[in-house]
Amino acid sequence: MRKLTAILAPIALAAGICGMLKADDSAPPPAPSQTTDSWQVKDEYVWWVEHQSAIANDAGMSGVQAVIEAKNLLGAKGQPAIDFFTKALYDSKNRTVQRQIRLTLFDLYKEQGQTDKALDQLQQLMMDQ
Repeated sequence: MRKLTAILAPIALAAGICGMLKADDSAPPPAPSQTTDSWQVKDEYVWWVEHQSAIANDAGMSGVQAVIEAKNLLGAKGQPAIDFFTKALYDSKNRTVQRQIRLTLFDLYKEQGQTDKALDQLQQLMMDQ
């Protein structure tokens, strides 16, 4: 039984990961034009609903989306944004969200000209397992 579990566990894990990735591998519909027909509008709506549903069903994806939206809300506020994400980094328990926060901190530090701190965030990402 243990041998069977040892063989099937990696396969099940890979299938689960591929299933998660499948939701995001489709391209968004093309931008609407002046001659948008009702079928194209319906296709765009269905695509949007499917992707929002995939994000809502996965805690990691929801957290990553929240980090992206927080960065958009904070804009180019510099140090207040860095302080917000630094606190969020240590409060977050999800490793996927922590990686997205580190990437966001990297961008913010790079924009502020603090290359040593930006490189530190990249180094932390490289060492994350």
